[in-house]
Amino acid sequence: MIDFEHTIFILLLLSGILNAKPPQQRWAILIIAIGVLLVFLPPARQISIPWEMILGLVIPLLLWQNARRIVNANWRGWKSVALWVGAVLIYSVVLGITQVLNWPGALLFGLIAASMIWRAGEPEESASYMSQIGPLTLLFLLTEVEAAIQSPDHYLGGIFSGASFGVATALAGLYLLRKVSPKFHAWIGIGQVYVAYWFSYIAGVSAVTAALIAVMTFVWLNQYYQLGFHEKAPPAPLNTWPGFVFVLALFLLLGWQAHQPVSILFIIEVAAGTLLGLLITWLGRRWEIPAFHKEKPYWMAGARIALLLFPALLLWPRNALHQPIQLAVAIGISVLVIGFSHMGFSFYFPRGPQSKDIRPQS
Repeated sequence: MIDFEHTIFILLLLSGILNAKPPQQRWAILIIAIGVLLVFLPPARQISIPWEMILGLVIPLLLWQNARRIVNANWRGWKSVALWVGAVLIYSVVLGITQVLNWPGALLFGLIAASMIWRAGEPEESASYMSQIGPLTLLFLLTEVEAAIQSPDHYLGGIFSGASFGVATALAGLYLLRKVSPKFHAWIGIGQVYVAYWFSYIAGVSAVTAALIAVMTFVWLNQYYQLGFHEKAPPAPLNTWPGFVFVLALFLLLGWQAHQPVSILFIIEVAAGTLLGLLITWLGRRWEIPAFHKEKPYWMAGARIALLLFPALLLWPRNALHQPIQLAVAIGISVLVIGFSHMGFSFYFPRGPQSKDIRPQS
């Protein structure tokens, strides 16, 4: 059985590629579906993977791709919140009662599945917090939960230190935007996230918090002061073929290394999970929740849900998360970071990022 951390990272990669929008997206979905089949092929040899280097390369990229949505996210009304909570509970109860997963693992899986269903359908301009909690919980569970449990006081200070590093690198990046040609703006925006992550990692504070706050500060102040990306959306590396192929190739390699046997029971699990996802999609359309577009056919929603559930259920360790405190801490950190950062931005910029051009006059 592969390590739990290995599974979490594969799911993060899957989340990134399923929600990317590269050119000719239908071909991209087909490539992903074919790639998932690699999990059936036993690897000829096990490859030693430099995890710290891989995490440092991929996590800032995924955070940049996803956290651009958090800047203008909202709860999107009680219907959206109620259905999301219901989706989490439905998946958790079904997987827990049938003993497919233990209860902490089932709850985490329900959280991820619900967030992915919301993230797959909602437009960027109508993003919700619910679509972000799942991926962020995975990130903190993968990288920092052990430190938070072993030394909570020290880690809480590390969160605020990481946030300070993130703000500082974002301000430095925004300063550079005013000094260089616009063709370098995308490199500066993404590069400052890597600086925040690695600097915080080396300093021993929360690197994920630093990178997340760096993205949010950079995008928010960029829009507010209209410094570069206010006329068009910030760059999305996974929406380009080079970025998409890089993450997809890494997903295929790790999925191939994580070869698992498939049973009839597993196929039934995926089918049942897909039907539950379609039921949630139907309710979301009936309630006119922004995350569920009526223009998109049901088969597309079902295909996305199946593509998520198939490798997730196949690779997920059946007895993962023996300590429920790990999950509670990861969810708590995710909510704390999102809430703290958004409250801070709302306090300092109460009129919102698009309200007024307040650039300093030269």
